[in-house]
Amino acid sequence: MAIARRAGRRPVRSIAVLLFSAFVLFVVWFRSEPQSASGSQDIAFRPIGAGKGAAEALAPLRLVGAWQLTGDPALVTGLSGLDVLPDGRLIAVGDRGAQLVIVPPGLTGPGARAGHDVRSLDQPPGLPKETDDTETVAVDPATGRFWTAMETDNRVVLYAADGSRQADIDPAAMEQWPKNVGPEAMARLPDGRFLILGEMREKGPDRTFPILLFPGDPLDGADPVQAHLAMPGDYKPVGAAALPDGRVLVLGRDLRFPFRFFSLIALIDPRTIGPAALVRAEPVAAIRGGALSDNYEGIAATSGADGRLTVWLVSDDNQQQILQSTKLLKLVVDPADL
Repeated sequence: MAIARRAGRRPVRSIAVLLFSAFVLFVVWFRSEPQSASGSQDIAFRPIGAGKGAAEALAPLRLVGAWQLTGDPALVTGLSGLDVLPDGRLIAVGDRGAQLVIVPPGLTGPGARAGHDVRSLDQPPGLPKETDDTETVAVDPATGRFWTAMETDNRVVLYAADGSRQADIDPAAMEQWPKNVGPEAMARLPDGRFLILGEMREKGPDRTFPILLFPGDPLDGADPVQAHLAMPGDYKPVGAAALPDGRVLVLGRDLRFPFRFFSLIALIDPRTIGPAALVRAEPVAAIRGGALSDNYEGIAATSGADGRLTVWLVSDDNQQQILQSTKLLKLVVDPADL
């Protein structure tokens, strides 16, 4: 009879899994109707309180600020990529071609005086609207130039510091990457090399993700080193940030039942990246639910005068009006603790 009871539970479990899968698909793929940009340059920061458990899970990183961002509903939404400009402002790019330059709380000096800049990216001409899905951004700290990667078109685009588009390329190494799981994370290393991570899992027991390490600007046309990234557990790489010492923070995301986002910050060392190499990301810190939990996809890092690192995270609300929001986190850490 016990066996019969267990067998009877299987259809119930199967139905529950199907219902959860349908709900996830609805939340992930359903978007609010696109809205026209209002032209507003205002961004509001609403502080978010975090419990002791959330802070402990982030150690050795220390949480010093958490905010929910609101602004132009057409542009302050769907943010997937993040980096730091030379004047200390943050630049974020989004799923619908948004380009936000954000004055974070506490910033002083020329960046603070320059203010926010909320606009649409100058996308390459002739592309279908659905290819506006820009997932990541990397900044040259010396010039303010920046590069973006478009997930649905597997394209890298170069912009001048003023946001004007300069050039773009479809790297041959990304030609066969499936749409919507293409280049998800990108970082410009201190020596000028570029690291690009794909979001689709590769075949094999290690369930890896593709790594491309370009010897310089991807638009130069040089072939990258191709390797494989192993993330802890079921995490997928969704963001990357280079550290001054050359190591790279990788932001991972995992969606678990019943619709709970978990985030992981891990480390990789580009010195271990060689042809067909298996590179394992080492966990550093995590967000495991609570008020901070959300769909974090953007990560940036910068070094302060005291040598400490400031790490920023931004979440992608998927243009949802429920369950998700646009959050910005500020973390600090001594690089010796990483």
